[in-house]
Amino acid sequence: MFNKLTVLASLVFLPSLAFAEKAQDMSDPMAVYTGGEIIAGNKGLGASFQFGLNKGDWGLLGKIEAKNNFENFRTRLFTPNKKTGTGLFIDAGSDASSDLLTSNYATVGLMQAFPISDKIRLYSGITYGKMWEANDQFQETQIISSVNYLMYDFAEKFYVQLAPQYSYGLDGEEIRDFSAEFQVGYKVDQDNVIVFTGDTDNNAWITYRTRF
Repeated sequence: MFNKLTVLASLVFLPSLAFAEKAQDMSDPMAVYTGGEIIAGNKGLGASFQFGLNKGDWGLLGKIEAKNNFENFRTRLFTPNKKTGTGLFIDAGSDASSDLLTSNYATVGLMQAFPISDKIRLYSGITYGKMWEANDQFQETQIISSVNYLMYDFAEKFYVQLAPQYSYGLDGEEIRDFSAEFQVGYKVDQDNVIVFTGDTDNNAWITYRTRF
């Protein structure tokens, strides 16, 4: 139960920050652009919508997402700086996909981009916030999470991404959790991407992402 909750709480943003000319690269799931997604996997269907604004070195991104047959909702607000490679964000969500509990979380975080080469990008982030259950099925918990995203463009239209993350409960319910996601993406063109994702919780899904 807590594994699923901590994965939710520890997911953070992937800013397109390493190089200004790649700020709109859709292989980065959180590039600052306006668009949407359709999601299908072993836990059902989902969809998302995001809007993006860019002004100078700064970007502003807002996103709302529904997954697991629209029982899991997530909203985010993100402000990356392409010059410094730093991103600040707010992330909150609710998960009612389980019959036993409805979990909620709200976090704030910071991420830094580390350009390694033209084909390899590393993002390291940390997030802090709170997790609670609507019907007090577990204790309210302050949580801190770390996450790293390693992306490799191994061909002209293909990339892979590895995202290990660790979550630690500071008080309340004891949470000590490690999880990871692995993605393979295909860039159909500059405005459309197809992504295949699997994680250590035995979930798998496919995402079609488009830019308006």
